[in-house]
Amino acid sequence: MIYVVFNPVAGRGRGSKALPLARDLLLKAGFDHEVLVTQRPGHATCLVKSLPKDADVIVLGGDGTVHEAASACFGTGRTLGVLPVGSGDDFAFALNVNRFDLSEAVNIIHRAQIRKIDVGLVNDVPFFNAVGVGFDADVANRMRSAPRFLKGQVAYLYAAVTTLVAHQLVRVEIEVDGNLVYGGRSLLVSTHNGPRVGGSFLFAPDASPDDGMLDVVAAGYFGRLGTLGIIPRTMRGKHLSHPEVFSFRGSKVLLSWETPRFAHVDGEMMEPCKEFRIEILPKALRVYS
Repeated sequence: MIYVVFNPVAGRGRGSKALPLARDLLLKAGFDHEVLVTQRPGHATCLVKSLPKDADVIVLGGDGTVHEAASACFGTGRTLGVLPVGSGDDFAFALNVNRFDLSEAVNIIHRAQIRKIDVGLVNDVPFFNAVGVGFDADVANRMRSAPRFLKGQVAYLYAAVTTLVAHQLVRVEIEVDGNLVYGGRSLLVSTHNGPRVGGSFLFAPDASPDDGMLDVVAAGYFGRLGTLGIIPRTMRGKHLSHPEVFSFRGSKVLLSWETPRFAHVDGEMMEPCKEFRIEILPKALRVYS
């Protein structure tokens, strides 16, 4: 028996349309399964916690649902699989799961090859792909109110442009493994377990979810035009050569901001604070990949 945690509103409608096909593919692959439908934010975590400690948990949803389900899987014997139908599906990308091919995603689960990946903690909150503070988090917050007909990359670009109008740079100090590596005004600081955020943006193109390391990318002084100019390079993973972009690697990160800042944790919003303590837990989550 496998348990399918299904978010009907994932992907601004992709999730509900994908359910019949996903169930058909699972049955053809020989999987006896039960569908557990999420009804509110945080519900996926509650559903998974009620399952056996060695359950196979398959998320039919996006990064938010993956984040909730994975939070109840890591540190247990539960194994997580993903059938990606969200707006960004960055966690699936980190696992090399094609978000536009549900048949192949089911085949990955059917092959039953288990991989142990790292889990991050930010102020004791788990994350599985990335934590962004600054402009990136403000964009994620803005995306929640984007028009529903905008999806994926288009929705992100809409949120990015509208966020620029009011965005201000704030001073931050970055420590990696106890060493001060940056101090100054910053557009954003993004800390990664996986390489991509926002469905298209390769902030940390070399990040791997099972190398025991965090990849930190900091954007220094960028005005509005400079921010608009760096976005296309970020989509191609070609931004790291810019003189105002700084990258670091380590297992523990401390961000100390001059004023409280929003953060996104795998795309989910965290309340503003000035200090973010981030660390990596190696090989803490079992996944099908």
